[in-house]
Amino acid sequence: MKKLLLACCMICFALGAARAQDAPKPGGQDIDAPALPEEMLVADAQKNLKAAQLYFTRKAYVGALQRCEETMAVYQRFKKFDEVLYIAGMSSARLSRKEGKQPPVLAPDKYLILARQYLTQLVSDHPKSSFRKRAEEELRGLGEPAPRVDAKQ
Repeated sequence: MKKLLLACCMICFALGAARAQDAPKPGGQDIDAPALPEEMLVADAQKNLKAAQLYFTRKAYVGALQRCEETMAVYQRFKKFDEVLYIAGMSSARLSRKEGKQPPVLAPDKYLILARQYLTQLVSDHPKSSFRKRAEEELRGLGEPAPRVDAKQ
């Protein structure tokens, strides 16, 4: 009798769980992908930037690049986005020269392309950044001229 009662309870529980999964989400939102509040995005971006800075100073350029790419993928309005681009570009440039303590994941020419993209974006999108001059110097060293910025910006 106890086994029958236990089996019935298990079946009811399984049916209830299945029905809860099929129930409409409140407000038409998908619970698996909630919209993150601005404060959470900023906090995550700051955490990633701190980690990227630490990796960069320790010459762990693969880790620094990964943290920067996480931030770039999620939160492009971060107030220190220019620094994120700088660390990503410099890490990529150094990985293209096979520098650093971590083994590169990509081929050197792929890192060279990434370095040019990130540093060019920094120079063109953030003309008043304190990282701009260093990015332009690195771009000249990479063989790609830095884009000119209008004086009006």
